[in-house]
Amino acid sequence: MSAVDTASGSTAPALREAFPRLRQLERLDRGYVRRLEKQQLRARRFADDHLREVALEMDRRTGEDPSHFDWDLVRAGGRDGMLGLLLPTQVGGSGCLTAQCAVIMEELCAACPGLALIFGAHALGIAPLLLDGPLHWDVLGEVAESARQGEPMLMAFALTEPDAGTDVEDLDLLAKGRISSRARRVPGGYSLSGAKRFISNGSVARWLTVLMPVDPSRPAETWTCFLVDAQSRGFSVARAEHKMGQRACPAAELVFDEVFVPDDRVVGRVGDGAGATLIVLATSRPAVGAIATGIARGAYERLLGWLRDSPDARHLLERQSVQLRLATMVERVHLARQAYMDAAVEVDVASLGGATRNPLLRSLRLVPNRVHRWPAVRRLASSPWTRDALAGFLSRATSNAAVTRSLGLSSLAKAQGGDIAMSVTDDALEIAGLTDAPVRAELEKLWRDAKLCQIYEGTNQLNRIEVYRTLVAGETMALLPPSQRRVDAAGVAA
Repeated sequence: MSAVDTASGSTAPALREAFPRLRQLERLDRGYVRRLEKQQLRARRFADDHLREVALEMDRRTGEDPSHFDWDLVRAGGRDGMLGLLLPTQVGGSGCLTAQCAVIMEELCAACPGLALIFGAHALGIAPLLLDGPLHWDVLGEVAESARQGEPMLMAFALTEPDAGTDVEDLDLLAKGRISSRARRVPGGYSLSGAKRFISNGSVARWLTVLMPVDPSRPAETWTCFLVDAQSRGFSVARAEHKMGQRACPAAELVFDEVFVPDDRVVGRVGDGAGATLIVLATSRPAVGAIATGIARGAYERLLGWLRDSPDARHLLERQSVQLRLATMVERVHLARQAYMDAAVEVDVASLGGATRNPLLRSLRLVPNRVHRWPAVRRLASSPWTRDALAGFLSRATSNAAVTRSLGLSSLAKAQGGDIAMSVTDDALEIAGLTDAPVRAELEKLWRDAKLCQIYEGTNQLNRIEVYRTLVAGETMALLPPSQRRVDAAGVAA
């Protein structure tokens, strides 16, 4: 039975049925499943009210004009909390954990993966800032307030480059990658130069978390994250790409021409960016698995609805071959769902749970957000001592072994989900055949949307390399920042 009765005709089971392990988790945290159910209900209602009916039209319009963007939908998302999922409660956000975000993304993507990706890419842009304590809560507070005021600021995560895509998402490949960007030390901060390509939300974001090396000859050792205001001098959008799938969320090429970033907008410490990137991916890949699960589920639900409701299609349900393929679709959706929830719970409970449950961090919600804008507070928060203290705190709250295992499970969920989304949408199209019913256009769109799940957040091949290294070979990666890091006068990490 569906967890929520809506106009969507969803066949998704209730959470306790969809994820049997949640019954066990509920014994440890009685509110865990209730919070997930609340987020699922909110997301499904938003998808029914705002995404499902406009999905095909938005796909058509953005296919013709990649620069077209639905700001009205984003404003609606701001009102319904879709822009505050990952924002800390201290700044007015929902403070969702990985599992909550993943469940929400499945619901949104069952309606329209392209429109859902706008909110997912926004959350990804926020994610690196969460590793830096309260230093950037002034910006995150502005992001939360802008959504409430109906003039939302979006965020984006700028990682890939024209000649370095998958390379920048693996420690070994990054060391040998063809990195063309650079952050040069200048008085008071850094000057960023180079280009970033295929950046989701890149052309519409106000704030971007950007990864560049301080020393191009040593990218892995000096990879650093910066918080960039898109209104900065020297920043420009070269173009929004023509996409095959998930078109409603723009993917843009961004140009940085000596863009100045002050010292207090460095995220973490200089040189900590490579490990931080993989920690972020360990938290975001379960959501990508959920995106793929939502696509597969959406294709299955649309096909099954057509087979049951259309007089021209009902006879197909009597064929055992069709029954077997429908059963296989259900199996695959279920397995993809279990994979992403396994990975998400591992992040929330085992690897980063100690940090998120820390009483000191939770107590910061008692501090008024305006305090984080005070110059003296910002100087203290961005000081080398505070940055070293945050690195030490993270190292005590978790371990490289725990974070490495999370990366492996998250990579597994992402690769498995992407392949399942492609297989389910492919089977659905074959069963529907060349019907002129609206279901054909919906399934074609979902098939195109599914392909991207095998590419972004690292190709499936790279993700399976991570699975081998972490879950087969048993490697433990040095992902957590060292307790102290020296930086020379040129701003290069030693």
